[in-house]
Amino acid sequence: MGITFGLLTAAVLALWVPVPRTWRAGWQAAVWAVPLAAALVAALTTGLLAPVGLVWIGALFGFAALAARDPAPLWQTWVGSLGLLVVAAGLMLHRWPGFQNPQVLSSVLLRPDAAPFSLHLNLDKTLIGLAILGLCHPRISGGWEWRLVLRLALPWTALLIGVLMVVSIRVGFVRWDPAWPAATPLFLWVNLCFTCFAEEALFRGFLQARLSDALAGVAQGQWLAWVVSSLAFGAAHAAGGPTYVGLATLAGLGYGWIYRKTRRVEASILAHVLLNAVHFLGFTYPVLAGR
Repeated sequence: MGITFGLLTAAVLALWVPVPRTWRAGWQAAVWAVPLAAALVAALTTGLLAPVGLVWIGALFGFAALAARDPAPLWQTWVGSLGLLVVAAGLMLHRWPGFQNPQVLSSVLLRPDAAPFSLHLNLDKTLIGLAILGLCHPRISGGWEWRLVLRLALPWTALLIGVLMVVSIRVGFVRWDPAWPAATPLFLWVNLCFTCFAEEALFRGFLQARLSDALAGVAQGQWLAWVVSSLAFGAAHAAGGPTYVGLATLAGLGYGWIYRKTRRVEASILAHVLLNAVHFLGFTYPVLAGR
């Protein structure tokens, strides 16, 4: 398990490894594709991935490649985009067979009055982010761009965190209760490299970005893309109940706004990770018992 997810982490981080301009474009893909291939081999040999899972992985990356081609016939763009969304939805919700996502925390009480918390390492979900950011979405390529994105994103992120945590307290979902649980390093690693990375790649880097492009000639089309992707993000959290869906939708509106202001998915990933970290360290996590 450790080797598989260590290699998967390396594949995620390698998306932002700079390569010399004189290298061919294929070399940049190889920087992340090689550790990904090694992670899949390790997963197969340790039972985390069954052969049938390769079918869904092939479909995911195949549809991503179709959706990424530019220029391409309109039918090909639509087939690639819709196919990717269908396969990604199944992977996000753990509906496709062939994946064993190990549980690393089981019904842990992080606060005396908190609901039990469990945590999994999700191979299937992480692959969504690698397919989308590896093939379908531009990535930050230099330090100057990181500085620009951070300058734009951090004030909006601070505002989002403040608003969301106040609302969460007011609806009785959490309370102020700062702590440093023993699982903090594990939680931050999983959120940065797997959870937030995959969710932002799908909902902002693909769904909101593609809807924005498709609705470019429609009045208020950019706003519609922002709202639809945020509602979809909220709906993806339906297992947590209606209050959780509402809070997730509000968070999605914030992430989507930050993405819209920067056009860089790294900004929404950062916002998502920071909000989750503040919630985990400063408030009841995941929620107050009984909610």
